This record gives sequence, structure tokens and C-alpha cells, in this order.
Amino acid sequence: MIEAYLRANKMFVDKHEPETERVFSSYLELDLSEVEPCVSGPKRPHDRVPLKEMKSDWHACLDNEVGFKGYAVPKEQQGKVVKFNFHGRPAEIKHGSVVLAAICSSTNTSNPSFMIGAGLVEESMRIGP
Repeated sequence: MIEAYLRANKMFVDKHEPETERVFSSYLELDLSEVEPCVSGPKRPHDRVPLKEMKSDWHACLDNEVGFKGYAVPKEQQGKVVKFNFHGRPAEIKHGSVVLAAICSSTNTSNPSFMIGAGLVEESMRIGP
């Protein structure tokens, strides 16, 4: 079924057939020297923050009132560190710590509780040390 679809749409490549030149309706040119590394967030995954501005943007978000780009974390609590044990080893997390979790929904990725839950589920499913 997949092969039939690809053949019907001229997308199937058979290495045993002579190669034909592909014709496209348009072409995209990308100069990799102009690509700027970015991160998403901090709250919405579709928000783009250039990597070079990430630190200042994050600190501004901590200070801003609660909302789109704000957490309203008082200055005296911004340096707070939470220490805990993870698999018998000491660990710590603080504002600005980077936590990675695989979760497939923009609604869920904007919810810190779901992100932490996804990370815990991922870690609990990890095999080995």
C-alpha cells in the first residue's frame, strides 16, 4: 500500500531502476551560516528565544508578573536551591535548571506539573545506571 502510494505520487525510489531527475515546483535555499540557535519557551513551546538572549530573557521572566513571560518570583527566592536524593545520589535543582522530558502535546508542555511528571515517568522507565 505504501509503495503504491509513493509510486502514484512519483516519490518512490527503486535503486534497480535508472535514476530520473526530480522536478519540483519550488526550491528552498538555506544558508546554514545564517541559522541562529534558539530554545522554546519558557512557558509556551512555540515561543522562540535566541540562545544568546536566553539567560537575560529567563531572568526577566522570573521578575515579570505572572503571565505570558512572567513568574513573579521574588528576588530573595530566585537563588533558592532544592537538594534531594536521586537513585541514592545527591542532586539539586534551582530556578533555571534545564530539565528535559519527552511529552507530545503543546498543552501539556506548557504545564510545569506535566513536564515534571513526564520526566519522572521517563526516568522510572530508564534501564541501567
